[in-house]
Amino acid sequence: MFVVMGGTGHVGAACAAALLARGAAVTVVTRDARHAAALAARGAAVVEADATDVDALRAVFARGRRAFLLNPPADVADDTDVAERRTVATILAA
Repeated sequence: MFVVMGGTGHVGAACAAALLARGAAVTVVTRDARHAAALAARGAAVVEADATDVDALRAVFARGRRAFLLNPPADVADDTDVAERRTVATILAA
């Protein structure tokens, strides 16, 4: 099972689609499962998770043996450096 974080963005969706086309089992991690409907229709499992929630990410990562990890972009209204460092720390902790 591959776990693809950011699976509804441009790069993550392309990664998930390529894996699904090869017949791989894929779990897509997203903030909003509605955005992953097309991947779900192709057979991907879809999990909503907050990229700052260590326990949620641990639970998702436990499902897979391989991961494609994208740090989600921070909201430009926030301090993007701080926000992105926080999500990186969460991903590493998970």
